[in-house]
Amino acid sequence: MVRTPVRRPLVRLTITVVAGAALTVSGGGSVSARPVPVTASSAGAVGVPLGSTSPGSAVPAKTLPTGYSCRSIVSTSVTYACVIGLSVDGRAIVAERQGNPKATRVLVLIGQMHGEEWPGPKAVDVVRATPVAPNAGFVIWTVRTMNPDGGAIGRRRNSHGVDLNGNFANKFTRTPDSGPYAFSEPESRAMARFLTWVQPDLVISLHGFSEAVDTTGGGNRAALARRFSALSGITPAHAVPCGRPCTGNMTDWYTATSTVRGVAFTVEMPRSSLVRQRCGVAGRPARATPIQCTAWAAVRLVSQLPG
Repeated sequence: MVRTPVRRPLVRLTITVVAGAALTVSGGGSVSARPVPVTASSAGAVGVPLGSTSPGSAVPAKTLPTGYSCRSIVSTSVTYACVIGLSVDGRAIVAERQGNPKATRVLVLIGQMHGEEWPGPKAVDVVRATPVAPNAGFVIWTVRTMNPDGGAIGRRRNSHGVDLNGNFANKFTRTPDSGPYAFSEPESRAMARFLTWVQPDLVISLHGFSEAVDTTGGGNRAALARRFSALSGITPAHAVPCGRPCTGNMTDWYTATSTVRGVAFTVEMPRSSLVRQRCGVAGRPARATPIQCTAWAAVRLVSQLPG
């Protein structure tokens, strides 16, 4: 599918949360609602940026969201890292960047939203250890966990007892574990602010453990999910039911609000993610663990996106 390239706008973000109504993201569409500004302190990011950077395309450092704490890194692949928020218990939520910061193809890979789902963070580790040339035609941002409190003890929800995948604004419905209102949680506010700033072409959110790639929504979103399924060996690629009404989930929210027609889909990794199975990424071993193959597939897929 050929898509007309969309230049990412220069954005200066202000996010306001209003209980029971709508989150407003200036420069990035509208989502749901008591005025509570998401400032550096409430989103959790602290400090001042070091050096100059851009989120994904050629966006100057002056547009770095207020309060983000960023630093350059010297490693095999990762070159930049930002604290984009803090959890309920004060743990840092960190996004790391590799590849070409001026590239027009942008991937965000999120390793963990539910704290007991352990394969995703390990797949992020593999991506971060994969050399990506600084002049590559793409840039990758990885977030090892957006629920570090849950991840620390293997608990699904955050420390407020909220399932973060029901706390986003798209079709938000209050339930016992969705939170009192959309974006009530510091973790979901931090991720919304980050994605609105970066405006990736593709967001892949790693979960577990039903082993599938979610094609919900159809169109380019489903086409990319099916391509990822073929590369990663994680099957089937089909619309994955939520087990409850699909409300307030992150992938639907980003797909609905992206200003560059970006899409997001969920990958359900298997419990057997340490067992070697078929891997469809050319140039890699024909059999690898789902953790390895998922990482390689994510890198390969962003490299194949229209420039």
